[in-house]
Amino acid sequence: MKKLLLLEDDHSLGATLCDRLNNAGFALTWAKNIKSAHKEINKQSFDLLILDVGLPDGSGFDFAYSLRKKTSTPFLFLTAQNSAQERLKGFELGACEFIPKPFAFKELLLRVHHVFNDHQHLPHIISCGNKTINLDNMSVSDSEGKITFLSNRDFKLLNILIRQAPRPVSRDEILDELCGQDQFPSNRTIDNSIVRLRQILGDIGGHYIRSIRSVGYQWIDNKKEK
Repeated sequence: MKKLLLLEDDHSLGATLCDRLNNAGFALTWAKNIKSAHKEINKQSFDLLILDVGLPDGSGFDFAYSLRKKTSTPFLFLTAQNSAQERLKGFELGACEFIPKPFAFKELLLRVHHVFNDHQHLPHIISCGNKTINLDNMSVSDSEGKITFLSNRDFKLLNILIRQAPRPVSRDEILDELCGQDQFPSNRTIDNSIVRLRQILGDIGGHYIRSIRSVGYQWIDNKKEK
């Protein structure tokens, strides 16, 4: 049974979601503020976090940011703050989904299943030459123990390529999945992220992140090619 953490201060909405998500087959824990959410996360692990933004003791954005160096647990925002700027901020933090209030429960349920379908086959540790990618804490380590933490944007881009491998992923697909074509600056931003990832992975020749002309990029598992 998948375990969900709901961070929501609206008592009526929180109670309704607890009832309906539990009935849908999830084990839901409800935290009404950020302090309680931190306590729950320290006590147990979760498969997905559902986060409000406007909370009595802070911002859901700040809460999500504080978790990024500790875990790669997927999260989505469920909030009335639905401007283009707010959505962009949420996706830049690494959110899998951004659902504006009010919403239909069926939509929330479909998006929750979509998140799990995207993450269920993804390994946690991936060897890449003499580097090791840890998808739990968004880091890359080398044989000498040096650890580099990836930015949210670079990590999510790498995550997309690994999840879709061996299929090449177009720039348009990456734009859509990261935060929508109308909000993402440009294709050049993706290219710059690829350059940084290759430098961190020591993949200067593009043996792991391969460029596909006129298409986009492809993650190559070299162990399978040998």
